[in-house]
Parts: sequence; structure tokens; C-alpha cells
Amino acid sequence: MRLKQFVLSTVAAALLLTGCSTDDGAPVLPEPGTDSAAYENGIIVVNEGGITNGNASVSFISDDLSEVQNAIFNTANGVDAWGDTAQSMAFDGDFGYIVVSYSQKIEIVNRYTFESIATIGGPGKSEFLNPRYMAIANGKGYVSNWGDPENPDDDFVAVINLESNSVATKIPVGEGPERVLVKDNSIYVALEGGYNFNTSVIRIDATSDTVADSITVAEGPNSLQLDAEGNLWILSSGKPAYTEDETAGQLNKIDTSNNTVTETYAFSSTEHPGYLAYEDGLLYYSVAGSIFKMDVSSMTLPGEATITGTRFYDMTVKDGKLYGADAKDFASKGALEIYDLSDNSLVTTKEVGINPGAIYFNGSAVK
Repeated sequence: MRLKQFVLSTVAAALLLTGCSTDDGAPVLPEPGTDSAAYENGIIVVNEGGITNGNASVSFISDDLSEVQNAIFNTANGVDAWGDTAQSMAFDGDFGYIVVSYSQKIEIVNRYTFESIATIGGPGKSEFLNPRYMAIANGKGYVSNWGDPENPDDDFVAVINLESNSVATKIPVGEGPERVLVKDNSIYVALEGGYNFNTSVIRIDATSDTVADSITVAEGPNSLQLDAEGNLWILSSGKPAYTEDETAGQLNKIDTSNNTVTETYAFSSTEHPGYLAYEDGLLYYSVAGSIFKMDVSSMTLPGEATITGTRFYDMTVKDGKLYGADAKDFASKGALEIYDLSDNSLVTTKEVGINPGAIYFNGSAVK
């Protein structure tokens, strides 16, 4: 679950399926079946499921929106359950990496068939401790880990050797590492704060695997985007009212050549933005269920929303459409809502799994 909804508990379900690898741990793609690319050219939605329920799932929606398949990992591998709280995914070549937070593992799959290839970590193992998000650079995976939410000093970024599917090292970081973004040889990690509120984004050098810079922003940096000029945009929520120390949200523009703040956009003290997205010179973000659009050249935040009445748990933008995950009551099946940004109209709504929390796009398999 997201930050303030995340609670530490005993993992309810052990891994029911193990993947295959070579003797040295290197992944092996499964032999193609009757449909060797069942899930190419479509939208991938990662559904957390309910914490401790062991009902994580992945949904697929075809690019033409005519086909919806839920629980595709279960179908591809013939299992009823395989993980507790699927948080996010990363992709590299033919491989997909599913970060499963409460199961303390990463499931590696063929991204076009979702057949299991290998597993890193797992319940009772030491590779991860509440893993969150993953990015890939220089043949390595970088996975943010909260550690024990009761301990502010044990958070880390795990560095994975993608040849052997093993954790090569762990980089200690500040509390609550969350979203991870790659630019060239730099790994930017938003330190959102876990149960608390952190105020920085760090830069890891992907050659030395050490923390090279720290950028101070506002409380709760929750999302990162790069624009076409290579600038880094950081959106921070600020502290909400329930903390009894409410602070304003903030948007920052970072010059990645020297990792300094060049622009700061302050929200009002009661506005707490999230889910920053970017496409074609435009930034999109959500405040209290309303979606705002901002040109990266603008000197001020937009005053009017383009879409209202949403309940997104995650959102992204691609090819002039906005894709939003609605987790509804966090206990029943959620939905993927798709809007046409040319007129801000709702195109369609597709039912997905429980607690949809991450949206990705799968292209064509190389054949």
C-alpha cells in the first residue's frame, strides 16, 4: 500500500511457485507456447491485492481496449496465489520484474507471456525488507526498501546483479525511499519518509553505487519525472492536516547537470499534490481528485483543473491519453479509467484487480 496505509505485519503466504534459472542464477526465457507473446501491445496494471491476503495480481488491457485479462501471472503459471502486495514493476529487454512488497521478493517474468523465470528473495530471506520500486541502469537493478517502518535508520537501496539475479550490495539511505528514476549514470531516489515525512531526493552514482548528492525539497517527495530537456521535476505532497502540522505541497525543477533547484512552485497550505506525469512538454498531477495540467515553461501553477472527480491511486500519461487507477474501496476490484486529453473526456473504464496501484505499457515482442 502507499505510505500512510502501509502497516507492518507477518507475511501471510509463502511463495507457491519457483522459477527456473541456469546453474549460475542467470535467467532463462521459457520455451514459447502456443501464444509466445500473449501480453504484448497493451497496458499492464499491477494490483496490490489486500495486505496479508496473498492476492496480488496483474491485469492486461489490449492497446485497442477490446480485451481485458485479469490475473495473468496466475493464468500463465497455473497458480491460485503467488504474492502479497505487488507494489510495482520494472522492465529490461524481455524481462519484467514484479516488486512484491509484503512477500519480500521480486518475481522475474517474461514480460510478453508472464511465465515465471526466477525469484529473488522471499519470505524469511534477507535480500529485501519491504521493497517498493525498481529502476535499471548499467545492467543493474536498483530497488528502494523501507526496511522496518519502526526503524528510521535501516532503509536502503538494494543493487541487483541482473546476470546472477542476486543482491550485490545495499546502499544505506534516509528514511522512506520510494520512487526511483534513472538519468544516464544517475539513480534518483525520492525519500518520501515512510510513516514520517522526509524532505530530500538523493542521487546515486551507478558506477560506484554510492550516494553522490542530496537535493532538499519539501515534505513527502512522492513522484519524479524528466522533461525533454533533461530537467528533473519533483512533486512533494507536504504534510496533511491529520499530522496537526500541515504544510504546503511543492513542485521543484532540478538542473541535472549540477543537481540544483532552479524553480520552486508552492501550493497552498491545504493542497497536497501527487502522481506527477509528463508528456510533450506538459506536466500532469492530482490534487484532491482533480487533475491539473501545466506547461513546463509556465512560471505559475495552473488555477483550474482539466479533469475533476477522480479517485486515483496512480496515474500516467501516454499518447495524449491519461490512465488512472481507481482502487475504489481497497477491498473489491478496482478500475482503470482512460481519458482523452484532447477534450478531457472519459473514453472507457476497465475492471482490473484489487488495489490497482501501478500502470505500465508493453510494446511488441521481438520475434
